[in-house]
Amino acid sequence: MSDAGLIWERTLEFFAFEYGFARNALIVSILVGALCGFVGVFLVLRRLALLGDATGHATLPGVVIAYMLLGNAEASWLLLGALGSALAAALSVSLILRAGRPRSDSAIGVVLATYFGLGIVLLSYLQNRGSASQAGLTAFLIGNAAAVSPEQLVVIATAGAILVLGILALYRPLSLSVFDPGYASTIGVPTGRIQTGLVIAVATTVVVSVQAVGAILVTAMLILPPSAALLSQKRLARTLVVSTALGALSGAIGAYGSFVFEGFGTGPTMVLAAALLFVVCFARTQWRTWKVAT
Repeated sequence: MSDAGLIWERTLEFFAFEYGFARNALIVSILVGALCGFVGVFLVLRRLALLGDATGHATLPGVVIAYMLLGNAEASWLLLGALGSALAAALSVSLILRAGRPRSDSAIGVVLATYFGLGIVLLSYLQNRGSASQAGLTAFLIGNAAAVSPEQLVVIATAGAILVLGILALYRPLSLSVFDPGYASTIGVPTGRIQTGLVIAVATTVVVSVQAVGAILVTAMLILPPSAALLSQKRLARTLVVSTALGALSGAIGAYGSFVFEGFGTGPTMVLAAALLFVVCFARTQWRTWKVAT
C-alpha cells in the first residue's frame, strides 16, 4: 500500500473512532488546547508569558519526589506531585513580584532555574539507582495523550471547567487588573490577590495539560493561540473566544497527526499546529494591513 493510501486508511480509522485510546486522545487534546488558549490570554496580556514555562519545568521535582515516595509511576500521584511543585513555583513568582524588586522576567527566570535544577538533580539520582526508566518520567515530560484513561479525562474536564468558571466569575476585576493595574488598584480591586489567583490558575492549567502536551511544551500552548488571536482581535471577549477555538483546533490536529503519522507525538504535533495557525493569522493580518496601505 502506498503512503497516501496508508494515510487515507488511518484517517478513516481515526474519524470512525474505532479505538478508545484515539478517541480519548482527541478529547483530551481538544480540552487541553482550549483551556490553554483561554487561560493563556490573560498570561500574555499581563506580560507573564514565561510563567507557563517556569511552572511547566517546575513540575519535574514534584513528579520525581512523588515517585520516590511511592515507588511507582501511578499517574494520579505523579500529577499530585506535579501540582504541588507547580503551585509552589507559581506562588514563589507571585511573592517575588509583589515584593516589587526584580523585573517579572528575572523573577520567573530565578524560579525556573531553581525548581528545574532541583528536578534534574533528583532525576539524576533516580537514574543512578537504575529506576528512572521504570518511572516513565520521560514520557511525563513530553506528554502522552493516548495514555489518558477515561477517569483521568473526567478529572481534566472537571478541573478545566472549574478554572474557566472561576475566571468568568472574576472577569471584570481580572480584566481591569490586566489592562490597567494602577487604575484597578485605585478603585479597590485587589490586584495583588488577582495576580496570585492568576498564577495559581496557570499552575493548575499546566498540571492539567502536562499529561497530554508534556511539561516542556505546555508553555507553547499557553502562548501561541492567544498571540495568534491578539493579532486580529481588539476586544477581550472576542480574543478569548478566538484563542480558545485556535487552541482546540491545535489539539484536534495534534491528536489526528499523532494517530495518522507513525512516530509523531501528540504534544509536539499540537505545538506545531498552533505555530502554523499563528503563521496563518500573522500572514492574514499583514495582508490586510498591506491592502489598506495600498
